[in-house]
Amino acid sequence: MNVVFLGESTEEKRFLILCLAKIASCHSKITVLSKKAYSFDEVTDSYEYCGIDFVLLKDDENPLSKISENTSNFVDAEEYMDIPEDFKVIAISETTRGKLESCINLAGEYIWSQPSLYIYIIYLNIMEYCKIGSHFLNSYWEHNLPSFTKIVGTDEIYFEEKNRIVMIESQYSNKLPVRKLSLPIRNALRKIIQYIFSLDAKEAKTVLKRAERMK
Repeated sequence: MNVVFLGESTEEKRFLILCLAKIASCHSKITVLSKKAYSFDEVTDSYEYCGIDFVLLKDDENPLSKISENTSNFVDAEEYMDIPEDFKVIAISETTRGKLESCINLAGEYIWSQPSLYIYIIYLNIMEYCKIGSHFLNSYWEHNLPSFTKIVGTDEIYFEEKNRIVMIESQYSNKLPVRKLSLPIRNALRKIIQYIFSLDAKEAKTVLKRAERMK
């Protein structure tokens, strides 16, 4: 299974993809492709971080040229590329206006190029008492995308302090203990994994349980 994650490659987006890759690795071999390094150590074109295989792309390199047929590939995409129809597309939409509009514009490029495309949206860094919540963001996305857009699902990710601690500590320890994440974010990650691999609820729960047992 190949997935393109749209949006600016912020630390929060990279951590979210890392969490998804860590959980998904209990179901399938995963490779993450990105033009920005996830590890803070010196890296080569191929490296390992938190137990996940990564490919570091050059600025002018087409990610599709590095896709491996033997693994599931997660592509951290900040720009448009001509993807095959069997790729899944997930937009990681942060709430600050610049990042939000950049993500919507990028998603629009994919949708106009491939009108039959299904898109899944993750609202990242939602704040509990902010007026810019999921209801507002749903309307904003729908208003700014073509009328024929097929949004197959949405999820909200709250970066509570507990999760931010895991993110920061993982940058130093090169370890990502999924079990230390908050229950809400683990449930959201489970739903996203379920969508990516077309699992039923029981299968997705089993995958998450395996990931929680990993050190």
